[in-house]
Amino acid sequence: MLLDDFLSRLSVEGLAVVTAEETLTANEGWLEVVRGWDAVQRRELAFSAPDLSPAAAEWAAIRLYRGCQSLICREVAPDDLRRFLAEPCPEPPGAAATIYSVDLLFRFLPDLVKLARQVASGDPLVAELRKLAGAWPLSSVGIEGVGEVDAAPVLRHPGLRQLYVDRILAAGDTGRLKDPAVRLAVQTSLGMFPELSPKVAAALALPA
Repeated sequence: MLLDDFLSRLSVEGLAVVTAEETLTANEGWLEVVRGWDAVQRRELAFSAPDLSPAAAEWAAIRLYRGCQSLICREVAPDDLRRFLAEPCPEPPGAAATIYSVDLLFRFLPDLVKLARQVASGDPLVAELRKLAGAWPLSSVGIEGVGEVDAAPVLRHPGLRQLYVDRILAAGDTGRLKDPAVRLAVQTSLGMFPELSPKVAAALALPA
């Protein structure tokens, strides 16, 4: 299958179309789809966005495809699944450009995890997706069972920090407030408007 076909259908129709074939070709068209998402995100971000890293975005796109493929094609062996999803990102994972570029694809992770849990909560795919989600805090807001995450690289960049805070407020993900730095950032952003996220506001009112 061609990676641009997968991303185009996901972008236009909101459908993750996969095949049972292991071969996935990353032809040139996939990057144009991602650049379109990048352009929209840059317009919506509260601060300047980091640079787009094509290498990081391609890595994330392939992991996303493999995750969707494993959900639909149930014959994928657990060992193959781990091999597909565990391949490390070729760019520094703590760099702002990497986090931003991966998130353009991994923002779909919460939906994928939700669908996987509906199929079978004890499925190996769910466990592997949670591991992946735990490594990318910005993209995993709202996913249950991720555990503690290291949000420091996200918080260092103003645009990513605000995007992270906004997602926590929107999802009511109070688990992320265990990190004192995240708690402070969320508290500062919420300010005098607790009605924007009552669940988070209630959690902030409790002792840390």
